[in-house]
Amino acid sequence: MPTARVKVFHADRDFGFLTAEDGEEVYVHLGDVAGSGLRSGDEVTYEMGEGDDGAKAIDVEVVRAAPEDNPVGRTISAPPVWSDLQERDRRRRQNRRRRR
Repeated sequence: MPTARVKVFHADRDFGFLTAEDGEEVYVHLGDVAGSGLRSGDEVTYEMGEGDDGAKAIDVEVVRAAPEDNPVGRTISAPPVWSDLQERDRRRRQNRRRRR
């Protein structure tokens, strides 16, 4: 079984990506994970399988869990709401007028 490290896993969307030992990125879905889920930085073993859009990891098991305060991976924040974007644009236009 090949081993990999979890690059990023979106628990709210039930999918993520693994970085294999050879550097290849592999898609993983929560349904193919043994246990409760994955966190960025976890070391896992997996088998390769075929999904709808190509190769994906199946039979994924955590070999070594990442520490709770793990800096590995990235966090993805929620997209801004429309009113925030409008306010940001309004402030940008005001600042542009002040500079003239």
